Amino acid sequence: MALSTYREVLQVPKAPSIYLLGFLARFPFSATGLVLTLHTVMSLGQNYMMAGLVVTSSTLGAAISAPWRGRLMDTKGLARTLIPPIIVNLVFWAIAPFLPFGLLLPAVFVAGLFSIPVFSIVRTSLSVVIPAKIRKSAFALDSVITEFVFMLGPAAGTVLVFTWGSYVAMWVIGGAVVIAGIGLMIVDPPLSSEQIVLPTRMPEPLEVAESGLERSPAAVAERIAFENTQTGQITALSQADLDETSPETSRALDEARSLARRQLLSLGGIAILIATAVGSVILVTGDLGIVALMEELDHKDFIGPVVAIWCLGSAIGGLAYGAMKNDLHPLWVLFWLSIVTMPIALVSNLPTAFILCFISGLGIAPSIAATGEAISRRVPEIARGEAMGWHGSAMTIGSSLGSPIVGVVIDAGGAGAAFFSAGAFGLVVAVCGLVAMRVHRSRVRARAAQELGIEAA
Repeated sequence: MALSTYREVLQVPKAPSIYLLGFLARFPFSATGLVLTLHTVMSLGQNYMMAGLVVTSSTLGAAISAPWRGRLMDTKGLARTLIPPIIVNLVFWAIAPFLPFGLLLPAVFVAGLFSIPVFSIVRTSLSVVIPAKIRKSAFALDSVITEFVFMLGPAAGTVLVFTWGSYVAMWVIGGAVVIAGIGLMIVDPPLSSEQIVLPTRMPEPLEVAESGLERSPAAVAERIAFENTQTGQITALSQADLDETSPETSRALDEARSLARRQLLSLGGIAILIATAVGSVILVTGDLGIVALMEELDHKDFIGPVVAIWCLGSAIGGLAYGAMKNDLHPLWVLFWLSIVTMPIALVSNLPTAFILCFISGLGIAPSIAATGEAISRRVPEIARGEAMGWHGSAMTIGSSLGSPIVGVVIDAGGAGAAFFSAGAFGLVVAVCGLVAMRVHRSRVRARAAQELGIEAA
């Protein structure tokens, strides 16, 4: 492992400001689910199942809109993407405390459709400014920072609700969401290479392209589609340059985006998205399972400390993963996460809960980082916002579908059954995915060898 890569990441121009912006902007979003839950239960008098429907409705709306909003970032820019969500969120959070349950449920869905894509913005921006060779470390560091946000945000939301009530808490959270959106517009983090000055010397072929010697539509399409998927380097020609060229180039751009979308939704891309969703199921199992486990052990007062040690394990695992020199496919990371999750089913006392939850946490941040980094490598820059939107949707769908299923398993068999089932499910998915990829690669190699043999003949 080489921890010096984190120093390289933080020395990249704009990288520290992007991390700080991501930390501050994500903070209110980390508390929205808990605040909505407490408001539904405490102020509206509903049970926790109804509160879960409210949160699920919100996350479902966000999952549906994430790829579309990411595509808007790619084509229209950040400001035009954020203005509608800022307006909708301002209206929603202003009136939400006064809505009865029957109106709150569809309202949070609409607000979810217009959610501010903070996670996609931050990760897309990182993929632009960070060189490919250290991008894994950059995404790992972002996952660790996100862990700390989700350690502090829900706690702050709980304090707000129990100190000033859910009405005030919702206004504070809503105001923070709107301020975060406005802050993102003002800072305007780079989402394409035209917004930055390259700090390093580009490879020779890209320097030639940058000098304008290769500007035919075919060359533009080839560079855009091939360059980032193979080398991960920043796009040779800026969007501004491309806009000034012929209509043929516009068609080439559309073809490149279409190619990127097909690449994302190919077997390899779908495998990454599935790994993302299943990892999110295991993550939500930890969220719910630790609470249930501490209740079973009659140690409710230790829910917070156990969650904290779980998040600490995640932070350490994320830093260790980012410092690794070798790349791991997200399915291998999911395999590791599943293996370290299942032993929590054996917890019988508080000390073993601390130890096994810490070990389980070691796989959380690496899973998020590995899938995000793999998605960023798979598509060229001009389609990366949409790709990150799909990544966010996969995470949201996993948590939304996983929450009620995990709840049913906990009710039927206890926390241990939930941890074991989630780990076993992840293990099966990881093994099947790895086997399928191996078979697919073998067939591709055999087909290529056969074609070469035919040509040689």
